[in-house]
Amino acid sequence: MKRQGKLLLSLLISIGFVAWSLRGHDLGQIWEQLELANYLYLLPYFAILLVIHVIRTVRWGMLIAPLAKMPFRRLNAVSAVGFMALIVLPLRLGEFARPYLIRVPGKVSSAAAMASIVVERVLDGLMVAVLLMVLLLRIPGGGQHIERVRVGGYLMFAFFLGLLAFLVVAYLAREFALKLIRGTLGRVSARLSDKACYLLESFVTGLRSLPSGRQQVAIIALTALYWGLNGLGLLVLALGFGIHLGLLQAYTVLGVLVIGVMLPAGPGMAGTFQFFTQLGLSLFMPESENARAAAYSNVLWACQFSQQVVLGLFFLNSKWLDHRVTFGDLMDAEKEVEQEGGDANEGGPKGPDLVPAPK
Repeated sequence: MKRQGKLLLSLLISIGFVAWSLRGHDLGQIWEQLELANYLYLLPYFAILLVIHVIRTVRWGMLIAPLAKMPFRRLNAVSAVGFMALIVLPLRLGEFARPYLIRVPGKVSSAAAMASIVVERVLDGLMVAVLLMVLLLRIPGGGQHIERVRVGGYLMFAFFLGLLAFLVVAYLAREFALKLIRGTLGRVSARLSDKACYLLESFVTGLRSLPSGRQQVAIIALTALYWGLNGLGLLVLALGFGIHLGLLQAYTVLGVLVIGVMLPAGPGMAGTFQFFTQLGLSLFMPESENARAAAYSNVLWACQFSQQVVLGLFFLNSKWLDHRVTFGDLMDAEKEVEQEGGDANEGGPKGPDLVPAPK
């Protein structure tokens, strides 16, 4: 019943954003733009998406290397299935799939692997927030939605800056940070408090187990390359719809899109993806081009969704995964990872890869 409730909530969010993204649009005009598009641009775009997948996999391998060195074929299979789960499962439940799939009993625990995901998300969030702030300062005022986007960008930057400051405090004074969470969030919801404490422990563990020296520089460089290719991909596919974006404009659209997909939504991030892509485009395109923007946003979503699903299904039952995996297993990954993390935090059984939390 709880799972069905989450699914229903996510579907309602997605339906709401789908309706919002289509409000005031002529569906006939959108279909006409879909027919007029040059789909040869799908070829370079799918090539860029494959390179992005490899970069994400290599970067994650570097983050998880201090726990255990994994062969690329296993990392690639787990990444493919994990990213498929992230885009298919509602409310971002797929975030727990990779830690669940990469675990090796007695060697790598899913709780320890979750630390690498937390570090990965903080790196991505900070880079996109800084990029969006810089871009928003260069966009002249007067656009229809520019002020709303600026507010969203400032809020995103403030959120990740505040999160970084809190995590630095947590790294230096772990017990104080945990007491602060339990004394504030714990008064509202014990479950949310426990989850926040678990994520905090994961982040601190991740910092303790991060590679040092040149590998840290390489991780940051790969993060920059990853987001750089994402913006380039948006620009390339837009050409197929006769939308000519400059680099500044493409990366601004990307930043707005990232703000949108942070919101929990239904399977495939449907609705939020299209709405915020169109919102980003509206900063540079007149209202008369709304149908073209809507057609582009839907094809962009379909490309990313299909690429992740095809890769994930291909590797779902491959020999590079330790066992047969079902979608039910992926749905339950959150419970498995949090339960293992709770056991470790309470002094229960620990794998040798878990790094002791700082005192």
